[in-house]
Amino acid sequence: MVTALPMETLTVQPAVSGRLDILKGYNLEMDPRLTITGKNLYKSRELVPKDFRISTAAEELALQLAEEAAGKDPRQATVFDDLFARNEGQVYVFQWTETGLRVPKGTQPEYFQTDSNGSKYYPRIVLIGDKEVGEVLVPEGDGRVVTKWDKVFGLPAETESIKFPHTPYTTHFRFNSNPQKDPVSGQQDVAVGRRSNWPHFENERCLNVDSDYERWGAGSDGGFRLVRGSVQVIERRRISLEADAVQKALASVGSG
Repeated sequence: MVTALPMETLTVQPAVSGRLDILKGYNLEMDPRLTITGKNLYKSRELVPKDFRISTAAEELALQLAEEAAGKDPRQATVFDDLFARNEGQVYVFQWTETGLRVPKGTQPEYFQTDSNGSKYYPRIVLIGDKEVGEVLVPEGDGRVVTKWDKVFGLPAETESIKFPHTPYTTHFRFNSNPQKDPVSGQQDVAVGRRSNWPHFENERCLNVDSDYERWGAGSDGGFRLVRGSVQVIERRRISLEADAVQKALASVGSG
């Protein structure tokens, strides 16, 4: 059983994007440090103390955007110290969240749509825990820079290939569009994790939203953030597979 560290109390109020998304402000107690387990998401859940849970991607993004709104560089924020090995063991932690992405049934995992600029978007179901809570179009990964956010789900909404130092952007995105079948869910699922990484071999790490890994995979650097408080209320957003669905979906997402 993981022992909870002294908690800090935040009021997390991510922005609402789109008329079909309802996200109520809520109080959240969070551990300022990550708990390193070296286990996969499913095994990590077994270590969470009673009345606590693992944070979501939206909650982690809210922490990042709060730093940016205060004019600070989130890469230097103490709340993300463990991602950058600013810890006793100098471990670059891969952070699990309870958010995941699932290939919709009947959809080929490599199927994508394009916008007017030719950028690719992959239809996916959003998971919080093991519950399907919405549908999104996921932009290209491959280490591209996140230029717009879906603040409701804590996911990249748009990415671009921009050379370092890509100011004012601080975050890259990696995405496995064709994951192996999850032995627990029986679906093609990936985690929405967080870590730091070297961008374009430059000598400075950036934040990464990392959806490369399946939820059942494990690494010695895996960990999570303990939080206490209910998960935000979200009315399920649905997307269309019409030809102009990308433009419609992006128009419904708030600027990041």
